[in-house]
Amino acid sequence: MHKLVDIQPTPNVLLALTRTPINPLDALCELVDNAIDSFRAADILGKPSTFRHIFLEVPGASEVARGEGYVRVRDSGPGLTEEQIANALRAGYSSKNAFDTLGLFGMGFNIATGKLGRVTRLTSARVEDSYALQVTVDLPKLIEQGNFEVPAEVIDKPHGLEHGTIVEVRDWWPEGDPNNAFIRKLAGLGKNVIRQQLARRYATLLRGEGGTRTKITVNGESYSAFEHCVWDASRFVERTGHGRIPARIPFDRELAKSIRCLKDGTLMNGLPCARCGGTESREVAERVWGWVGIQRYDDQNEYGIDLIRNGRAIRIGEKSAFFEYIDENTKRAEKEYPIDQQYGRIVGEVHLDHVPVDFSKQDFQRTSDEWHTAMEFLRGGSLLPSKWAAGETNSSYVSMLFQGYRKVRNFGRADMYMGQYNPAKGKAERIPREVEREYLSRFQGKETGYYDDARWWELVEGANDKPIDELPECPECAFQNAPRAEICEACDFILVGKACLNTHCDAELAKSAVSCDVCGSSQIPEVIVPWTCAFCADTNTADDDACLTCGLVRGSAHPASEAELLAASEEWNDLSAIGLAIGLADGTTSAPVDVVSRMMQRPIIPAYGRAPIPVLSHKKIGKITVFIDRSHPAFSELGMRPEDVVAAETAQFFYDNYASLTGQNGHSPGVLMAEVLRRAWSDLVAETPEGVREEIKQLFRLIAERLAGIPEAEDFYADLDEKQQRSLAEGMISSGIDLSELGRMKQSGEYLRYCDATALVAFFRKLPQSWFSGRVWRDPWPSDDLGPMVAAGLQEELATKYLRCLEDCASYLRYQRPEPLLVIRARAAADFLDSKL
Repeated sequence: MHKLVDIQPTPNVLLALTRTPINPLDALCELVDNAIDSFRAADILGKPSTFRHIFLEVPGASEVARGEGYVRVRDSGPGLTEEQIANALRAGYSSKNAFDTLGLFGMGFNIATGKLGRVTRLTSARVEDSYALQVTVDLPKLIEQGNFEVPAEVIDKPHGLEHGTIVEVRDWWPEGDPNNAFIRKLAGLGKNVIRQQLARRYATLLRGEGGTRTKITVNGESYSAFEHCVWDASRFVERTGHGRIPARIPFDRELAKSIRCLKDGTLMNGLPCARCGGTESREVAERVWGWVGIQRYDDQNEYGIDLIRNGRAIRIGEKSAFFEYIDENTKRAEKEYPIDQQYGRIVGEVHLDHVPVDFSKQDFQRTSDEWHTAMEFLRGGSLLPSKWAAGETNSSYVSMLFQGYRKVRNFGRADMYMGQYNPAKGKAERIPREVEREYLSRFQGKETGYYDDARWWELVEGANDKPIDELPECPECAFQNAPRAEICEACDFILVGKACLNTHCDAELAKSAVSCDVCGSSQIPEVIVPWTCAFCADTNTADDDACLTCGLVRGSAHPASEAELLAASEEWNDLSAIGLAIGLADGTTSAPVDVVSRMMQRPIIPAYGRAPIPVLSHKKIGKITVFIDRSHPAFSELGMRPEDVVAAETAQFFYDNYASLTGQNGHSPGVLMAEVLRRAWSDLVAETPEGVREEIKQLFRLIAERLAGIPEAEDFYADLDEKQQRSLAEGMISSGIDLSELGRMKQSGEYLRYCDATALVAFFRKLPQSWFSGRVWRDPWPSDDLGPMVAAGLQEELATKYLRCLEDCASYLRYQRPEPLLVIRARAAADFLDSKL
């Protein structure tokens, strides 16, 4: 004898659902999804909505604090029948169609509304009906009565609601309830943040891609769809073995077709469905479409690929699926991008409408066959060629972008990276982050030249162009003077002047004049009281124009003051990090700090009578400015790196700012320095073979640039062997230089710019004296005034030291897979030579 047991759940199940961990914005999106699904349902029935509009109303923080306000989501869809309303409110219900919707009502609806508030009211009207239906779900009341029965009221259509559905949630959970803070967090986001987030999550629907455009307004204000700031598809880089790789790659591919259960999506090999027993099925195309591309700027966080299902971004900026590789042996995830630096720029939008998601729509079901097939198509196996088996390649779309745009060491078209020429360094450097932010703001404002990539591209093409010095033109005689000239060299007209300090003299003087040529008066402001020197602190008389002890000019600031250091330095963008945040000993993340590094053009004297120091920093709230004297013996003789001293100063800054952590394990300058290096400059300090190779190539380019024009170069051409001459010809051709120009270049020495490293080393070996005393190296060539034997010995010692470093660097370029010790040796040699330029 069998006895039936009633297992119908109590209303407490609904209360339990409200404890599901989701964030407030996801709950709001759940209600938006339902509205979107109503439009899709109408399409399937052959009654598409001509105007798709979703209206959201979210309360403000002050309203919620007073226990007032409501969350309301209204759509202009076809409306729901009484049966559809019942299904919508039934916990665990899902639509019969598992493929065309984001998840029509069901579990997600109950979770979202229950977490927001205690009372949910659903009102729906259809064109063919003269009335509207309204159902109110009062959770506390349902629990009290002990059953799920709620009345469906027939009411007059509310004003303005001819068709569509309104979901309204109110009556916030009281203090002490776990969900009390939920609505507060949503209201605390602010309307602009909510608009921006929805603009990203529903970007393709707002743009109307793949169907009719949908409009969403939040508290009466609509917004534009989010757009990725990517390079145009016409831009490209070229890589050996891969050819031309465009900066934006679109795709639309049907990977497979299968017969699936219409209700739950289970693969059906026959009837009925093995999972639910259903008999209705549908042929489902496993279509993957969208694009991947290169963002115009790189960022520590703002990169990755948006994964979209039926118009909603389920994953925003997904990184692990595309940029981590699961090792088959260790089963550990290994990060593959970015690894050469901390910043990434691969982005995209990929539609995976056929891939199932979890019930809360936080992620795709990554164990499903559909997910694995899609990922194999999009990214394939490992992105690193070093992990490919013999004869194997990875030609997926993400892999192609990785091979083309992985590194950003070369500014300009080579790596499609924006830069600007730094005359002091003799090479291109990264543009300041402030410029990027300005350009991005203009892109978002859709300004011509910034919305398209024309103005951005100018910073790519001009990255290695030397700026032309401005020659001040005399307004009197039109003579073009040298830069920074104050007096015309042709007619003595004052270009940059000042009035004489003598009030009885009308003469105009050059700006730097210390005395007047007309009346003879001093142009140094008169001080009628004794003054104290800012440098040595000694007192001087009113008649002293300069300190009698240290020589500092009266009125000058301390040489180590921030103003004086700024005037004698230039920004070092490679060692600057805007918005740097690091992990702390207590597990939290620090507030972002702007680290600005500057390269000094003179020694740093910290105090009178003290020896020069290699680094000095000035600190403010949220900012540290680090001044580095690259010529200090700490770098040239002791082997210190600028990256290390900047990291040390920054670590001390963090250590002092978080003094409350003193005594905790991990809160020390050493640990913080390691974290700073990892977050900000790991690409610079990492001794990677490829990174050292690129640095050496850049070093030889700088050397060749300085050698062009040396008179001795003309005679050296005859010493080039056949291989070196062939390399020269190939270098000229690849740079677009006609070989007929070689004759002229021999005489001027310009041909050296296109010679390989071995040729440059041979030139030094033959004529080392022509490289010193400011031509290539700063060091002076020992003079014969010291006596022939002494001079010869010093000359040989100096030439041998530089020659060994040049040979180490040139030899390193020939190694395909250098051993670690060779990498370190080559890096040390390159650092020494670079410091002497």
